[in-house]
Amino acid sequence: MASASSAPFRAHARRSVRLRALVTHVSAGWQRQATVENMGLGGVSVLLEERVAAGDAVTLAFTAPTLWDPLVLRARVAWTDTGAPPNARRVGLAFEHKAPEAVFALYELITALGFE
Repeated sequence: MASASSAPFRAHARRSVRLRALVTHVSAGWQRQATVENMGLGGVSVLLEERVAAGDAVTLAFTAPTLWDPLVLRARVAWTDTGAPPNARRVGLAFEHKAPEAVFALYELITALGFE
């Protein structure tokens, strides 16, 4: 486990979760299911089988109990870690919030998962 001094700086706290999300690579066009390990208003950490590089643009689609339609958010790959379980990479995604409605919907999703 990383020490507190080596942990990456985050403007928004993240909490551990176990969710599924559909990740779409914007330029390559592929879609893959991913396990979300933690999330916050600023981003998520996912386990993804597909290779991505820092800076790649992706979208994440969550099924949210508070919404009729999936919550789709744009993000950029912030970091990757190949030390994840077999056939998966731990990937950090930073959200690129474009609309206040999406941020509010994300907040509602986080609240529905039981943390603030």
